[in-house]
Amino acid sequence: MDNKKLDENVIEPNIEVSSETDTNDTTQAVSEPQEESANIQPKTEKNGVSRGFIFNLFFILVVAFGTLGGGYYLYQELIKQQEKAQALATELKLALSEPSRQISSLQRQQQEFSGSINQQVQELSDSQTQLNERVAKLAQRNPNHWMAEEAKYLVRMAGSKLWLEKDPSTAASLLKSADDRIESMKDPSLTPLRKALAQDISVVSAIKSTDIAGTVLTLDSMIEQLDQLPLNRVEVANSANRLENPEMSASIDDWKDNLAKSWKAIMDDFVVVRKRTTDITPILAPDQQWYLVENIRNKLLQSQLALYRQDQVNYRKSLTLARKWIYQYFDLNDTKTKETLSALEALKTLEIQTPTINHFQSTALLQQLVIHGNLMVTEEPSL
Repeated sequence: MDNKKLDENVIEPNIEVSSETDTNDTTQAVSEPQEESANIQPKTEKNGVSRGFIFNLFFILVVAFGTLGGGYYLYQELIKQQEKAQALATELKLALSEPSRQISSLQRQQQEFSGSINQQVQELSDSQTQLNERVAKLAQRNPNHWMAEEAKYLVRMAGSKLWLEKDPSTAASLLKSADDRIESMKDPSLTPLRKALAQDISVVSAIKSTDIAGTVLTLDSMIEQLDQLPLNRVEVANSANRLENPEMSASIDDWKDNLAKSWKAIMDDFVVVRKRTTDITPILAPDQQWYLVENIRNKLLQSQLALYRQDQVNYRKSLTLARKWIYQYFDLNDTKTKETLSALEALKTLEIQTPTINHFQSTALLQQLVIHGNLMVTEEPSL
């Protein structure tokens, strides 16, 4: 009882003080009951651990485990983020390495291109320098150099006329013109060149000139006149060419003569005998006549082609076959046929002479004269 009273007496002053006093006084009043409650604490401990302590301890454990779990989760997320960051860094590095490689390749190509351009510019510069030097040398040369250039051009044209156009007469004229240019230079040291030109002129002049153009035109006129040539046909018996039948005698005594005349007239009506000086050939049908004319025209065209190719064998072979067909199938009594056959016979005798010379002896000497300005001196063999 006394203890209860004591507690009441102790608590009541605390309540009154807390409600009436200021903040400073309240702190002193509360401290005093704490000292007194220390004396009451042994009683509570005797009854067991308070529920608040257990709740606080459980709450602390939950917070601790939650903190550990959250920390572990955050650690795992941090590791994943680091791995992703490393993967992104690797991808970025690979992505950046390709452009850098291409840039380095482009830089290398640009350097190589710049080197080739510089080399080409240097080569062009050297070529320009050499060309300027050659122009300067040409400007300082003797005016006779241009005469040598003209002679060289004439000799080259003579070669074209001889080997390409098969015209030896024009080639010889061009060589003579080249010799005139060399002679006008009045240089005794050019005697070997004039000697070579004289030999070339002699060889070319010896070639027999063939009038290829005239022969081709003659063959063209024959081809155009083929359709006008008459074919060799069997002539129908003309009563005017026959012997007139003698008149029958009215006398009975002449019956033998009248019988012979009647028999002869009957035989002349059934049988006609003609003499032919040419080969006997059957009459051609209209389509066969067209083929005949086209085959003859084809042979004449082949002879023209062989003439351009300097082919003597095929030229004569084509003309011979065309003449044979005309002689066999066309009318030999017609004037046009006779003229065509005689013209073909004359064309067969044409000689196509192929140039045997392959090059001019004066070409090399003219080249020396143009390049060096004079002829290279050759040492004569010692005895």
